[in-house]
Amino acid sequence: MKTPVLDFGMCSECEGCISMCPEVFQRNEATGRIEVAVLTSYPEDKVNETIKNCPKDCIFWEDDKP
Repeated sequence: MKTPVLDFGMCSECEGCISMCPEVFQRNEATGRIEVAVLTSYPEDKVNETIKNCPKDCIFWEDDKP
């Protein structure tokens, strides 16, 4: 399964990803950081659109397969 990953070092925390795909990206109230929700599957089209529109290019897919 492919999982979206957010590179915190590059992220400007603009919240564009949260606006575009709130079912996947959310702000962790405890840490204040944006994070990827743990899901059994991710809406590939919506995540790809979010990746394309990220101003810092800090979101990418990671393949869980060995």
